[in-house]
Amino acid sequence: YVILQAPLYVHEGDDVTLRCHHYPGYPGRQTIFYKDNGIIRNWGSYPQLRINNINLGGSRGYKCTKEVYHNLIYYQHSGGTSIPMKEIFTTPAIKVTPFPVIKGDDVTVTCHTNVSPYRPETELQFAFHKDMQNIQSFNSSNQYGFQSAKKENSGRYYCEAKTVSGRIIVKRSKMLNIELNAIFTQPEIIMTVNEMTEGDNMTLTCHTIRSGLITDTELEFAFYRDGQNVQEFSLSDRYEVKSAETNHSGNYSCKVRSSTKNITRSSEEVYIQIQELFSKPEIEMIPDVDIERNQMILTCNTIVMRNDIELQFAFYKNGQKIQEFNSSHQYVIPSTQLEDSGNYYCEVRTSRNGVKKRSEELTVGQQGNYNIF
Repeated sequence: YVILQAPLYVHEGDDVTLRCHHYPGYPGRQTIFYKDNGIIRNWGSYPQLRINNINLGGSRGYKCTKEVYHNLIYYQHSGGTSIPMKEIFTTPAIKVTPFPVIKGDDVTVTCHTNVSPYRPETELQFAFHKDMQNIQSFNSSNQYGFQSAKKENSGRYYCEAKTVSGRIIVKRSKMLNIELNAIFTQPEIIMTVNEMTEGDNMTLTCHTIRSGLITDTELEFAFYRDGQNVQEFSLSDRYEVKSAETNHSGNYSCKVRSSTKNITRSSEEVYIQIQELFSKPEIEMIPDVDIERNQMILTCNTIVMRNDIELQFAFYKNGQKIQEFNSSHQYVIPSTQLEDSGNYYCEVRTSRNGVKKRSEELTVGQQGNYNIF
């Protein structure tokens, strides 16, 4: 006998009129409207209920009752409806591209929502917030972005969408935590051994832990000594020196950069000392030419830094070797002649790793440091 009539399509925020009808030809009186079984209007026989800015969130629906006269008696009849309300636009979802975000990325944050197909003319505006602070006020763009992502861009983001005309409806997205991922850690210099002596092969490694987000070919490495580049950027994370010398000592550092991102990170400096095995030799004549025996003795003198080092000595005259390498640090000329005048020098080398050092020249002769006659 009683029907509650509602519009076919109802959107949130609409002004809606409900009508409580009964069969025609029968008198009716005392119409009551209910929402969720609670009375919201109870007077007279007026069959309509006007609802402004309708919001059915969590509602179980509306119904009405009316007293209808028939067979000489007023009977109370009821009718109801659930009113299938539609969203004028969906609750926005916040999305970030690319994801995950890596330091140095150009990032776009989008506030995504869908407008009801029954209200395609609906205009929306969007706003963005980070850590509860507004970072972009309401406007027509549903995107917010930042370039070359930095640590300070990390945070909890959300967006809001609202209608522009008519009754204002504002909806808010869930929180999105944007955390910058390091594609590689700060590098550090690692040396193959703790102590290096001259003649050793020195290998330095630029150690970093890379993210699984990048490939092995996306990182390049460079090495520096005392701030000067000693190896240009390449795919190799190692710097090698064959038979290191004392002048290879210094403060070493390395840099790592991404070939696809604008990111470069530097290690701390590490001081590496190449220990000397023996000092630069000096060639001397002792004590001088032996006049009586007419004998000349040259000595090749050096200071050994380690007791376990075995040295070999060689002598040269005017650039020609006159004594092969052996364990003796002396060169003896038994019977000195005028033709023994010349420029002498010596060399010292280790028998283990071939470190070799040369003395300055010593001039022997009438015009030199020592006179033969």
